[in-house]
Amino acid sequence: YHNVETLRSLLNEYSDQCQAFSVNATDEQAVKKGFADSCNHFGLINVCIVNHDVFKEDDIPIWAMSLDQWQNTINVDLTSYFLYAREWCRQLKHLKPANDDNINASLIVIGSVAGNFGRVNHIDYATAKGALQSSFIKSLKNEIVHIIPQARCNVVTPSWIQTAMTEGLIQQGKHIQTLRTTSLRKLGSADDIAQACLFLASNRTARHITEEVMMIHGGMEGHALW
Repeated sequence: YHNVETLRSLLNEYSDQCQAFSVNATDEQAVKKGFADSCNHFGLINVCIVNHDVFKEDDIPIWAMSLDQWQNTINVDLTSYFLYAREWCRQLKHLKPANDDNINASLIVIGSVAGNFGRVNHIDYATAKGALQSSFIKSLKNEIVHIIPQARCNVVTPSWIQTAMTEGLIQQGKHIQTLRTTSLRKLGSADDIAQACLFLASNRTARHITEEVMMIHGGMEGHALW
């Protein structure tokens, strides 16, 4: 989960337990095929973590934003999450054991503090994340229990995390204003997010948790605008 090199080493170390598929997340047929290939390899997919997005580094206010940028961000950061959630639900319906309604079934989507506080000059990104963390997850948690009664769906919501995607922004110092409103006054790590996902994935540690928006933001209280 750190980078491609980490993934490659895990594939080599756990070749009998891991498999990688390259999928265009905005292509409906590609997502369908990716799930079909995964199910053919692993069988029932109990836990699905949807963890991808696009974020344009340039600050662009709404009056300067192109329709292409808006649509691309919504497609990657929201519509593709619908596609993955739908295919996960479909394979649950088709592959779940006939007489076992207590199997673990957990969907975890990755949100953002932009969905809580907004993000000036990035209204496309904030809108997509806000939708995931609100109506999407509130609706889905009441639907998936009709497939498996104990099925759960939750959101992990990070603030600034040190990753390849944020490296350029951090070098520009664009994270400083966020740290001014953050109690712990530091950036998060990929491990922080992974541990939260691990907790929510388990039906031992999180069996009675659904529709939760887990904030991994170090006590952030918003953005310093000026």
